[in-house]
Amino acid sequence: MPALTSGPRQASLRRTPDGVVLEFGQVDGPVYLERPLGDLLTCSAGRPWQPSPLTCPDGWWISRRPGEHRAGCRTGPLAVEVRLAFDDGDRLNLELCWRNTSKRRVADLAVGLLLDLGRVKDSQLTIPGVIYNDNPSADPARAVPRIGPTPGGGFVAEEDRLPIPGANLEWREGRERRWLSVISRPQARRSGDGQVRYGSLGAIRQDGPVIAALSGVLMFDGKQDVRYVSKAETEATDDGYLTLRPGEVYTQHLVLDWGRQELRGHAFRHLVESARTLFTAAGSPGLALVELITLKTVALDNRWYQSGTVAGYTKFSDIPGNGPRKSRHFMYGWTGQALKLAWCDAQVGFNTRDRLRIDRCRAAVEFYLAGSPTPTPGLRHNAYQVSTRRWTSFRAGNRPMVSSRAYGETISDLTDIITLFRDHDEPVPPSWLNALEEAMTFLRGTAQLADGTFPVGWRLDGLPAATTVSSAGIPCVLAALKASSVLDSHELLSEATVWLSRYHDQHARTFDRPFSRSTLDAACEDKEAGMYYFMAAYELLRRTGDPLYATWCEVSADWLLTWVYVWSPEQDEDSPLHAAGFNAIGWPTVSVQNHHLDAFLPTYELLSFGLTTDRPAYVAAARTTLHALSQTVAAAPNDWNFPLPGEQGEAVFQTHWQRRGHTNTWNPSWVIAVPLANALRIQALR
Repeated sequence: MPALTSGPRQASLRRTPDGVVLEFGQVDGPVYLERPLGDLLTCSAGRPWQPSPLTCPDGWWISRRPGEHRAGCRTGPLAVEVRLAFDDGDRLNLELCWRNTSKRRVADLAVGLLLDLGRVKDSQLTIPGVIYNDNPSADPARAVPRIGPTPGGGFVAEEDRLPIPGANLEWREGRERRWLSVISRPQARRSGDGQVRYGSLGAIRQDGPVIAALSGVLMFDGKQDVRYVSKAETEATDDGYLTLRPGEVYTQHLVLDWGRQELRGHAFRHLVESARTLFTAAGSPGLALVELITLKTVALDNRWYQSGTVAGYTKFSDIPGNGPRKSRHFMYGWTGQALKLAWCDAQVGFNTRDRLRIDRCRAAVEFYLAGSPTPTPGLRHNAYQVSTRRWTSFRAGNRPMVSSRAYGETISDLTDIITLFRDHDEPVPPSWLNALEEAMTFLRGTAQLADGTFPVGWRLDGLPAATTVSSAGIPCVLAALKASSVLDSHELLSEATVWLSRYHDQHARTFDRPFSRSTLDAACEDKEAGMYYFMAAYELLRRTGDPLYATWCEVSADWLLTWVYVWSPEQDEDSPLHAAGFNAIGWPTVSVQNHHLDAFLPTYELLSFGLTTDRPAYVAAARTTLHALSQTVAAAPNDWNFPLPGEQGEAVFQTHWQRRGHTNTWNPSWVIAVPLANALRIQALR
């Protein structure tokens, strides 16, 4: 019986004198893997589990029929059966069935697949949400998921921690680049007390990276039974082991996908494309757009503060019990987004002909521009402390630092406000344009590092606070692109294009160094770093129409979508998320260090890009996320533990990171600003 074939691919199980061999590759082309099946399976009994190959003293049986190959053996009290069959998309379904053939309960089991390609050259591994080329920008002093460069390292996580429950490996063989994806179709195991467990997935370093699809056991930094539980924190766990009663079967449903790779570092896109096809369940319908805007506007109004000339939007609420109690302050950019709130206020004001809202926006901008300058022209503080009447910035090395990310966001918001006012024939003070010019002069002057990118921040004298390679300054590029339109400067547009090209070369050309260090409290690869690259690329596409930038948008959009859940893990029966019927589909995670869900994604830009370039996959992704993120918005008093409607917690804990099955009530003002701004812009698209 010949090998199984589908499209350009072929695979087979075949008998040899030493057992059964699994082989797959291209039809009439190279073989990607040819290994004894026992070397690719593991069955460990006892603690700690061991990633050892399977031993089958009684030998293997094999069955080869048209459309399906099967093989199996016994190992101790367990029998394993492997089934291969291609699906309609030319992907290989690999099913593993582990059955307890004894008359006794068998506990402390760890079983599964260890897909070992041996020593591979020039490889990159992506495990969505946790591993991006082994996280080269992550602070080496912090506990962060890594596979490591030497044998014995590894990271294996619960499937419910992964937005796409899979892994993609890219490598070079001779002059050809290849890729392989392993995707799990997670199956929840619910115990009698209502607790839910999933299998596990990750990679273990041997001669090369070995993709591990296991029954639930965990590994961190090569140590078995260690779980990553919070930012840079781990703890020992006895969770994840499998118990099989007599006759009970544990089944793993895996999908293998492979092929040749054209562009180095871009193979993760195949994982995203496969996930679109394999995971088709709908996300939550969420709130209607008008209802979302109405509720978020209620929350916005609660953050407005004015006393004399002091005017702005507070980062936290003053209502007792409506989030944490913090000293009253405005934060511009990052977790505050004070000027984005001002833009939202004005946009609602123009939509409803509410003069008060437009005037509030104007007052907030005037206060910011009047008081925020540092001793360096064009550089402004990131925050205002209302109680002490002091302008402040972030701190690094126990010294003040103006964050480039937060400053770029704020100047970008200023350009949006100016554009909004102009669109509605609302007077724009010359001082606003002067401030924008001054900011651009700073960015075009000494603000850059030697490589032409922006630092993570500047000291108050305008010098870089650090020379670390990062994506943190990309919002400054976005601000410059928008400012080039406001100021009608073709020279600035040209310069900003060069700036973005440098970030493209640094990150997106090969993804040797993925987007990183935009999230100020987590020095690592993070979603928000790629988010601003995508937004800047889309702005450049919108300004120039050059199809090159549409390609940049596509690549970065797919990278962003590796952070977005395509499936919804079940939650424990006694958890608030289970009681609320929470659906994770469409929700993004945050960084390789922060594994919770949050509402930060450029849904407007993603939707607009998809619509204007006729790319329906991005339209669908944006709409799914837009609706999904409204699930945890308080629709009435005391929803989600908030007394004020429209509030929303910053974090949803979908996995064993902090409090699985819960949300928090930490509600900085970005959780109002970003969803509301996206909703208002999307409303205008309709």
